[in-house]
Amino acid sequence: MGLEEGTRARTARNTAEAFASLRAAGSSVRDVQVRNPDHLASRFIVLGPRLSGLVKVPALRPLARRTAERVSPGAYYYELARVKHIDQVLSEELELGIEQLVILGAGFDTRAYRFVDRLSAVGVYELDHPVTAALKQARVRRVFGVLPHHVTYVCSDLEREDLGVALQRAGYRAAARTLFIWSGVSFYLSTEAVDSVLEFVRRCSGPGSSIVFDYHYQGFADGTHEYYGSREGRRRVEELGEPCIFGIEEGELSVLLERHELELVSDVGPAELGRRYLIRSDGTADGRPFGFISIAHARVPDADTGTGAAG
Repeated sequence: MGLEEGTRARTARNTAEAFASLRAAGSSVRDVQVRNPDHLASRFIVLGPRLSGLVKVPALRPLARRTAERVSPGAYYYELARVKHIDQVLSEELELGIEQLVILGAGFDTRAYRFVDRLSAVGVYELDHPVTAALKQARVRRVFGVLPHHVTYVCSDLEREDLGVALQRAGYRAAARTLFIWSGVSFYLSTEAVDSVLEFVRRCSGPGSSIVFDYHYQGFADGTHEYYGSREGRRRVEELGEPCIFGIEEGELSVLLERHELELVSDVGPAELGRRYLIRSDGTADGRPFGFISIAHARVPDADTGTGAAG
């Protein structure tokens, strides 16, 4: 492994640990309305310095949440809203009868294990860089004792290998109805790489397939606009050595999707994420998410029935 590749792999690992720590920090909140549903996150983290050291001790998790918000305002609450929203999309797509779930850049995503009862008859593919994928598998073995039979781990560096080649080698079926989860990845890619993934979804998955992914606003990506948490967020990604490259102008998502013949299901921005997922049981707001990220859900058209009404 070259120096640059090794740096990318370490950055991906550190990012996976950081977001898992945020999920773990919120997993024992008393109010179920604002509790992070990822009850497995803390088990995928090793005891260490900084945030991961705090979240391994349940009594210290409130301190971890406050620390995270001081360092990067909006990060903890964005991760809470993102997990809840993508979980909801997954639940809805399971009801609609998906046959495959593909998690791109899986990191320490735990949906394959939290939703195991509903995914036992669904082909699940977790794709990640070989270094991160190996670490994830080691953590899975530590948590569960074995690698679960319903998950196929796909090790691939998409900087060097085509997505279709990697998935088809692992047994992916291009005609099957599939949900792609692409969380926390598009920010760091070129426009060409983002186009390549969306084109693959359109051309190499069955009718009714869909992709849920988050994206930065262009004003954050190019530094021309300030949003809630953007100054600290930009500093944080610079410290990690993984600058944000890709962004979409606010309100312009449909232009990108139309280019790939995908239909918009939903585009949920910061204000709506707050209203849906960050309100306590007493009706008060628990906090604010990042102001510069939206979560999109787009569908491959079904020629017979039509799908993807915007919402």
